[in-house]
Amino acid sequence: MDNSWLRSVPKELQSLLLEDLLQSSLVGINITDGEGRVLFLNDIHRKITGHDPQLYLGRTMKEIVEDNLISESATQIALEKKQTVFINQVSSHKNKYFQVKSVPLMNDKGEILYVLNYLLDASELIKLRDKLEKAEKNNERLITSNELLRQKLNQSGEIIYRSKKMERVVEMATRVAECDASVLITGPSGSGKEVIANLIHSYSRRNKGPFIKINCAAIPEHLLESELFGYEPGAFSGGNPKGKKGLIESAQDGTLLLDEIGELPLPLQSKLLRVLQTQKVRHVGSNKGIEVNFRLLAATNANLKEMIEQKTFREDLYYRLNVIDIVIPGLDERREDIVPLLNHFLDLNNEKYHAKKIFSNDALKFLAGCSYRGNVRELRNVVERMVIMSREDEITLSDASIAFAAMNVNEQGLPEEAAETEDFIFGEGSLKEKVAAYERKLLQQYMAKYKSGAKVAEVLQTDQSTISRKCKKYNIVGEA
Repeated sequence: MDNSWLRSVPKELQSLLLEDLLQSSLVGINITDGEGRVLFLNDIHRKITGHDPQLYLGRTMKEIVEDNLISESATQIALEKKQTVFINQVSSHKNKYFQVKSVPLMNDKGEILYVLNYLLDASELIKLRDKLEKAEKNNERLITSNELLRQKLNQSGEIIYRSKKMERVVEMATRVAECDASVLITGPSGSGKEVIANLIHSYSRRNKGPFIKINCAAIPEHLLESELFGYEPGAFSGGNPKGKKGLIESAQDGTLLLDEIGELPLPLQSKLLRVLQTQKVRHVGSNKGIEVNFRLLAATNANLKEMIEQKTFREDLYYRLNVIDIVIPGLDERREDIVPLLNHFLDLNNEKYHAKKIFSNDALKFLAGCSYRGNVRELRNVVERMVIMSREDEITLSDASIAFAAMNVNEQGLPEEAAETEDFIFGEGSLKEKVAAYERKLLQQYMAKYKSGAKVAEVLQTDQSTISRKCKKYNIVGEA
């Protein structure tokens, strides 16, 4: 570099020029003598370290380190090694972080006359690094937690999912499990509402306590009150002469699930609301309140808001129940869960019946394309039926077709999803004829719904030429 221009600058201006250059720098500058004694600091140095310059000027860097103003000294290292060094330093002022480059300036004899130190503020970078590290650790913990959760759920045979929708449901259930708020779980029949309730209880602080499940639709109305709330001795004829504790009391320090809450009669809705408001339950035949402590979960496939409009469900009870709501989608809304569920229930039933069944590719494709109106419950039953009824270890397309058709009968016992004849399953006819009848009916329904052979092929996970050929075979009209 040509520095000859400096010689043209008057000596009285050279020092001003040098100081202006040092002060205008965007990095902190610290100049020491050959013994590490601080001679100069620019203004940026103060901003970076957070220290008053008077704590540095005239003192050696060794003394400054001993006073714990900084973590270590790059100047000292540069003096010892007689070479440029780079280090990270921490200031005692609010944990400020900065990077330092120390350059020793030597004479011809190799003696260090000065050390020029450049400071670069790294506080924001360090904070960002710490945030990233924390985020990575949290992410690792979340991945581990999710994997443990998935393993636990899979091992219990309760929740199998691949879809994002069910992932959100499970994540929400585990999150709300930590609090004691009431939860209303809604979703179509067979979608897994009770399973989610089990999950919430298992991950709650009440998991050591009882988990009492009550199906409001399964208990006759005239018995429901005494079952829920208990009764005193002699409260009514035919009862236990010693009286009986109700199911609400049985949930003490645990969780109470009221399944099919929409079936609870209005008078009992009022009584339940009073229990939730007062945390006390009164036996039938008594005016004495008994303190109870339980977490309430409710589940239904009914539209409670419509029931409120129809005056068949109390609005105030609805809002007591619906502090947190979890909506479980049906299988048609999360079709990517069907194949994992099929394989899972196949494994469970193989173990249950000491079998070694496997799905053929055609059977699995067929079952993956079916619509399960009964959701997970129906799918589970279809798989169990196939394991029991199939004669060979490989479950074929015909096994799957017959099992699915048998599970979809109308009120008169006629298969709705297959041929509309009473003897479709057990009447006369060869297996080939039964499968063809079902296949024809299936294609008719899918072509009527999607109007396109390409779309039907996509849904049934086969190629369009197969759909076109079969539509021609069965004289099914459409854009095959």
